[in-house]
Amino acid sequence: MKIFKRIIIALLVLVLLVAVGGYIYLQTLKPSYSGEFNLNNLNEIVEVKYDTYGIPHIEANNVEDAYRALGYVHAQDRLWQMELMRRIAPGRLSEMFGPDLTETDKFFKTVGIHRVAEKEAARFDAIPNEELKSAVKAYIDGINQFMDNGPTPVEFLLLGLEKQHYTIEDIYNVMGYIAFSFAEAQKSDPIVTQIYKNLGEEYMLDLDIIPTGKTEMIKNHPRSAVLDSLTAKVNSVMNNLPAPAWLGSNSWVVSPEKSATGGVIFANDPHMGFSQPGVWFEAHIKTPTFERYGYHAALIPFALLLHNRNYAIGLTMFENDDIDFYQEKTNPENENQYLYNDAWKTYSTRQETMNVKDGKPINLTIKETGHGPVMNEVVGTLSEDDPVTLWWVYTQLENESMTALYELNHSKDIDGARSGASKIKAPGLNVMYGDKEGNIAWWASAKLHLTADHVNRNLILDGTTSNDEPTEWLPFEENPQSENPPWNYVYSTNNQTDTIKGGLYPGYYAGEDRAQRLVDLLEAKEKLSIDDYKNMLLDGQSDVAVKITKTFIEQIDAESELEEKAKNILADWTGNHEVDETAPVIYQKILFHSMRLAMENKLDSGLFVGFVNSHLMKRTFDRLMHNDSSKWWDDPSTAEVESRKDVFNKAFDISLEELTAQLGDIKDWKWGKVHTFELPHAMGKVEALRPYLNVGTYEMDASDAVLNKLAFQRNGTGVYNITSGPSSRRIINFADIENSLSIIPAGQSGNPLSPHYKDQVEMYTQGKWRKMLMNPQEISEKTINKLTLKPGEN
Repeated sequence: MKIFKRIIIALLVLVLLVAVGGYIYLQTLKPSYSGEFNLNNLNEIVEVKYDTYGIPHIEANNVEDAYRALGYVHAQDRLWQMELMRRIAPGRLSEMFGPDLTETDKFFKTVGIHRVAEKEAARFDAIPNEELKSAVKAYIDGINQFMDNGPTPVEFLLLGLEKQHYTIEDIYNVMGYIAFSFAEAQKSDPIVTQIYKNLGEEYMLDLDIIPTGKTEMIKNHPRSAVLDSLTAKVNSVMNNLPAPAWLGSNSWVVSPEKSATGGVIFANDPHMGFSQPGVWFEAHIKTPTFERYGYHAALIPFALLLHNRNYAIGLTMFENDDIDFYQEKTNPENENQYLYNDAWKTYSTRQETMNVKDGKPINLTIKETGHGPVMNEVVGTLSEDDPVTLWWVYTQLENESMTALYELNHSKDIDGARSGASKIKAPGLNVMYGDKEGNIAWWASAKLHLTADHVNRNLILDGTTSNDEPTEWLPFEENPQSENPPWNYVYSTNNQTDTIKGGLYPGYYAGEDRAQRLVDLLEAKEKLSIDDYKNMLLDGQSDVAVKITKTFIEQIDAESELEEKAKNILADWTGNHEVDETAPVIYQKILFHSMRLAMENKLDSGLFVGFVNSHLMKRTFDRLMHNDSSKWWDDPSTAEVESRKDVFNKAFDISLEELTAQLGDIKDWKWGKVHTFELPHAMGKVEALRPYLNVGTYEMDASDAVLNKLAFQRNGTGVYNITSGPSSRRIINFADIENSLSIIPAGQSGNPLSPHYKDQVEMYTQGKWRKMLMNPQEISEKTINKLTLKPGEN
């Protein structure tokens, strides 16, 4: 008996020792927010004060030391995110995750962002701005010193990853991925071309895209398989990436004349795919000559969103069309040649190798024309007489993104900010500006081009001649922009911008829901307060949805008690999407099934899902739902001619039946039950890791077409898992700069063991705010940890 007791005691002691040992080991993997560390190549001591939310306030005596410290503290909280982001563009995800990511890697290797990164890195030392180069090199050095001396992130250990130093090329790869995720053409052009080819011009009219000119080749060429596969592949790649896509945004700035505070008020909430860690790492830098509070993307040394005591910068997507697809023609007698301007030219080729974890290396041969890479092998539809190439402004022109970001971060005034904005070529961005002098501005920043009148850039173009290529590149001065307008505000919601040379610039602009609502709110008051701004950023009302609902009600016949209840609920709806409301649950169901019944029977397999979740479709909702005579309503597979009323009533019946099966009694149909928020970690798909790495789930207000844009994929399930939304919310008040406000979705740190991994999520989901500290005394009072970085041996 004593022996058994001793054995049990011994086992308990062993378990306790293992638990204690594991606990002690885990503590070594946490970020070190306090203490003293030597950092090579520092000129002088740098102090890093961490506030209540783990945001570093870096105090240095020179700018180079500040950027080296920034690299170090950024890596301490986000090294895993940096590793993930640097691998996307060069097609190296399958090295980490294995065969499941080979198709994603193949896609990005074909697009060729990494080729641009190689060229830009080779040109880096030729940049004339020595302070820029010094800052970038110091930032990378800081990252690599943490990698060498700091704890290894738990994700590296779980995946068995070896650490490799970061380079300038890695920075350009991240910039390239961000640029590509902004673009919409790769998601929409194949769909639009397929609709035009198969259905004709009448069906295009309700999509707000009227094709023009020379399209005989597009209509007659038998390439449906390429288009279907290309659409499906792009959607698959972008939806399955283990990193957030960059999708949209709101921003508005009012001048002192329209501000209740007497100074410029600035707002920005970039909409991005939700992930854990989140997109932004906040850092406040201060030296005797430079101060900046900024939001950094992984591996980007300069802040993309920023402010100081003099000015603020924000970004939204411009949504201009900067990608085109070209239909090429291969020589039937020589598969290595393609036709261009009545002559056979030789395809250029490049070899790529994909190293796959737990698998054999995969070798690729990628063909290219002057337009860009041939995409056929990527989408699995090899056909030598059917090549489609991808042309993209980003890969066609030399890039000045690093210089643009440096100038935006180090400007002295509106002229300096404008200069930085002018150097952005791709992706297209709306750069928003406000300053303490009372200036406000918006610049559409991109390298825009014109084409011949016959060209419709929403269709796949003719690659056999130069006729469909750019005819003119526009100077920045001709881009849409506004500085200090007499109406005293500027704004962007990814909406259609002003005309250029008498016409609207082609693009994939968001629907007018948010723009219309924002303008209404901006115009509603003579002067706007900080509380007004808070309410606007959290606004969940859609006036467009109310208009569509009224049309539904006019057409729908209620033939049962449930139908009558549902119809009355819709009739009383004000367009708000709050968690305890029933109307948005019914509305979203009817909307989806109305679109499905109208379109799925006419689109080739797979196209409808991509279409219904595209910006193009979101622009179509309002227009199509109010068009009783549209050809889309009829189902060509039936003998009778279906009307809009027929479609709406059938959609209504299906919706109520499905909602009853899904949620039970109508009193339980609540928006919060189906509209939920979770922040997924790249490794959170492993069920055992999900509780430790993912953050959520929360029931949420709002929707996908309101100012507080919490978007989701429409798929008919009646479950609206939020996939993207405000990656941060900022309100900057130049009348009281030290009390400006912000919030991010989860927390500052990407380390699951950090207390700042998810310490803002409750505030974010409840619509609360925190200050962006800039007052030295307040920073000292709220410093909970202090890290001192000392010069080490050089």
